[in-house]
Amino acid sequence: MVVNPGTEDMVRGHPDLEEVLPLPRAQRPDFRKELPAQLKFIRTLRKKNFDISIDFTIGDRGAILSFLSGAPQRLGFTPRRGKQWWWRLAYTQTWPQPEPNKPIVASHLEMLRLLGFKPKKKKSRFAWSQEDEAGLKTALSRQGGSNQKPYVVVHPTSRWMFKTWRLEGYARVIDHLQEVCGLDVMVTGGPEDKEQAAVQAILSQCRTHPLDLSGRLTLKQLGCLIGGARLFFGVDSAPMHMAAAVETPVLALFGPSGDIMWGPWGEGHRVIKKNWPCRPCGRDGCEGSKVSRCLEEITAEEAISGIESLLSRIPGKS
Repeated sequence: MVVNPGTEDMVRGHPDLEEVLPLPRAQRPDFRKELPAQLKFIRTLRKKNFDISIDFTIGDRGAILSFLSGAPQRLGFTPRRGKQWWWRLAYTQTWPQPEPNKPIVASHLEMLRLLGFKPKKKKSRFAWSQEDEAGLKTALSRQGGSNQKPYVVVHPTSRWMFKTWRLEGYARVIDHLQEVCGLDVMVTGGPEDKEQAAVQAILSQCRTHPLDLSGRLTLKQLGCLIGGARLFFGVDSAPMHMAAAVETPVLALFGPSGDIMWGPWGEGHRVIKKNWPCRPCGRDGCEGSKVSRCLEEITAEEAISGIESLLSRIPGKS
């Protein structure tokens, strides 16, 4: 599997993958600086002598890599109008592009019909090792906590802050989980300054004392933590998809992004959203404001009601 640098942990150690190949990319793209590393990477791909290339992206980079891999059979999505003519030459077989009224995972699975079969197993999977479990225990111990009691993971932020809900709403939900539901709360988040600042603002408004693990876990450790939780509560983000992959029930808040296409995959999850005609708009906040009203106006009562509804259907998770 070819992945962007920094995302290797999402698939590292997966039992169905023989090798993970990080694509060399600079943080600030510079064609002249990237070119030597890109050419070396392409030579590596060609030496592998792949039989089939499957491109689930809809970007030029994926199309170029698919073509240059040298694989005799190359699967990809049909380009939309206006795409460069060469994009059609990148693949030997194409499938219609994903539609917003269908989960993205379903669209990816359907492309495999081009290989002559339809997958029967439709569960996603996130794998970790015993070393990751040990690392999680160490991180919990450093913060004075453990995962021995029933707990909920609250992941309040996204790398894209316009997907983030009201901070005082999170504080109310956290207090409810601990005071009324009797559950421990583990708060997680990314290491970036803006996410750390949001988490600290939430904690400052809590009456209770959830365990702050934000910026302290690797992706594998985070997946391990989520895998033992009774519930995951957060917004549209990578950890939300990780929770669905480890079959932890998800309550997700969706704003400008499409919940049908990008919602948690699988059964037993719930999405709270505003049924407004303007959403999903896919924009970075209303009129470029970086603030999404369709998220801001979801109430804490709606979130708490959704959480209690999900918890009532969960018999328990060891």
